[in-house]
Amino acid sequence: MYEIILTPFSMLRTLALSSRSLIILSRHFICLLWFGSLTAMLLPVRAQKIALGGRHSIWICPDKTVRTWGYNGYGQLGYSHFAAANKPTAISGLNNVSHIAGGLFHSLFVKSDGTVYSCGRNALGPLGIGNQIDQSIPVQIEVLSDIVLAAGGSEHSLFLRKDGKVFATGSNSAGQLGDGTRTHKISPVMLPIQDSIIDIAAGAEFSLFLRADGRVLACGHNGFGQFGNGNKTSSNTPIIITGISNIKDISAGEWHSLFVNGEGEVFSSGRNQYGQLGLGHTTEQNTALKIEGLYDIIQAEAGGIHSLFVNKDGMVWACGLNSGGNNDGQLGDNTRQDRLSPVQVVPSWGSIKVIAAEAAREHSIFLLENGEVWACGRNNYGQLGNDWYSSSNALSPVQTVPTCADLTHDKSYISDESQTIHVFPVPTSGPLTIDIPNYDNVHDQIVFYNMQGLRLEIPPASRTMQYLQYDLTALAPGIYFFEFNHQNSKFIIRKFFIVI
Repeated sequence: MYEIILTPFSMLRTLALSSRSLIILSRHFICLLWFGSLTAMLLPVRAQKIALGGRHSIWICPDKTVRTWGYNGYGQLGYSHFAAANKPTAISGLNNVSHIAGGLFHSLFVKSDGTVYSCGRNALGPLGIGNQIDQSIPVQIEVLSDIVLAAGGSEHSLFLRKDGKVFATGSNSAGQLGDGTRTHKISPVMLPIQDSIIDIAAGAEFSLFLRADGRVLACGHNGFGQFGNGNKTSSNTPIIITGISNIKDISAGEWHSLFVNGEGEVFSSGRNQYGQLGLGHTTEQNTALKIEGLYDIIQAEAGGIHSLFVNKDGMVWACGLNSGGNNDGQLGDNTRQDRLSPVQVVPSWGSIKVIAAEAAREHSIFLLENGEVWACGRNNYGQLGNDWYSSSNALSPVQTVPTCADLTHDKSYISDESQTIHVFPVPTSGPLTIDIPNYDNVHDQIVFYNMQGLRLEIPPASRTMQYLQYDLTALAPGIYFFEFNHQNSKFIIRKFFIVI
């Protein structure tokens, strides 16, 4: 038996596997494969908690409701009207959301049950609802089910199903939908990709797809070399990017791409007029080149014309456009100076770790380990969420108005701060023993879930010293997990296991 401990974004993810199993990681998922069969499934390990559109922001609260703010000219905030908002405001009636994505002027919401809702601009069909009418409230995309991930481009959208299949809708002028045509679609179509995909990213007019084996596919516009495969030839079907491998994270900006490999190194390609590739110059690149000076990176985020990088210690770097026509300040380094190489974002939040960052064209947003959201850059539509509109931008991050209920007791951010937990046997046919040093019957809590996130009613454990034994004979074969909350802290430990 092997035990593999994963710690993206300062979160503990532990999965015990038999010798007949293989684990493959990406930014969003564990991909678990059983040798000797065709069985494969995606296990979500990091729901997207923050997302940005062109000039709007989206935030999932701990209770799985959604807050949006910023520009709302096409209804992308989901309020049923078109007025901008300068602080996070709840979308009425939208609940149980597990993943979010923002396009240029549209928003996408994936619920825990795999259904998808969309709102905003729909002239070319990125909402995927079968028409081209803008929507100011989220509307369900009826033809989609079992979706685990979405990505929004300028005028197109991508969706990843739990079996690794990809669907696309919207503008297809450069072949960014990857269906072999350049015809716009108003409803999602399935892409002809035979490989299992575990992550997706959408740029202005191009798309990226991460395979389970760490290779990347691309389609759409490649006029700036953003595919990174050594040429500038566009394609209306996904083609493999040569020269990079073992990729764990992908991100598509307006016209540039970022790739993070398993060693925490970052590679970039595409347009580079403001240094967004982080290579120390402004020459565009059609081959993915390593960004020097970055280490232990767990997330790279490509914005319109700038880039953000988060490392395993929760520190953030940025490069690219920082001045703009409005002196935006989206790099957050307290200057208006464009940066050709990554510089550290001013940590206005102190020593608290950043666990995720998102980049738009003119502003950036950061999610902290304690659940707070901070932002920097342009704020003319209130997109920083700090309760004011201003042409005087934030050159270093400012805190977004905390409107999520019970933020300080959020348990959606997972850490390994205080405990080491062992589980045996794995796989199990019924009894499961959990070894937790210093377990406290009064203050500690263990809750079991299935992979749909539904809480399971499990008989109380029998206890011998630090060993807790649970009877799981009532569970059907499959993958489950439990969450351990230590001393009512705001962090939890999650551990997956298999029942056979």
